[in-house]
Amino acid sequence: MRTNHVRVATLALLGLALPACHADRVVAVNGRMSRTLSTQVGSEVDITLGTVGPGEYASPPSVSSPSVRFVSVSYVSPAVPAGPTQLFRFEAVSKGRAVIVFRHTDDDPVVQDTIDVR
Repeated sequence: MRTNHVRVATLALLGLALPACHADRVVAVNGRMSRTLSTQVGSEVDITLGTVGPGEYASPPSVSSPSVRFVSVSYVSPAVPAGPTQLFRFEAVSKGRAVIVFRHTDDDPVVQDTIDVR
């Protein structure tokens, strides 16, 4: 029997008016398997996924449009015995819509997020 998986998605928007100054806006989502997020060109989008049990989310995830670029993935500390927590980083590079699909290496459901870049 599979255990439930916990998913948290965080969207961070950075103001680009002055390089030394920025305004942060954070939207956190807990426990949803798909979400539509909106951001601006030049912003960083951070999506954190956690699992319980074997496996992890494969990297790189599938990105449907060049409007969003995959930057990196890392493990979030501290490590927990239940399973890995991963931080996926993306950059919004041009206006458009991108669907990001995260596939788990075990039999877990696919996670799909949509990012609208304005």
